[in-house]
Amino acid sequence: MRVANISEIHHIQSAAAQDFEVIKAEVEKGLAVLVEFAGCYCVLRQDRDGLCVVCAEGKNLRLIAPSIVALARKLQAPSIVYHTKRKALNRLLSAYSFVYESTDEEGYAVYRMALDG
Repeated sequence: MRVANISEIHHIQSAAAQDFEVIKAEVEKGLAVLVEFAGCYCVLRQDRDGLCVVCAEGKNLRLIAPSIVALARKLQAPSIVYHTKRKALNRLLSAYSFVYESTDEEGYAVYRMALDG
């Protein structure tokens, strides 16, 4: 997994949808980071309650997922969290112990995977 250049931000435009400009601004300000592995682009943000996968786009999410877990452990994040409206994403990440937490006010399902200390 590598940190991608801001010039590659267009790779997450579809996944970010209406939030693209907000996410782009977070990456530009250093509040989030754009990473890439095997053609899968993800925006990650470290929050107080864990590592948040802000958005992801590409066919190899299954390949980048172990690197995200390793990064979260290195950062000593208590959990990894993602928000989605796509039920297929949960099936894709079924090898991980993500648990449904809630649905936010915009209709996104919130999933969290607790990490061992």
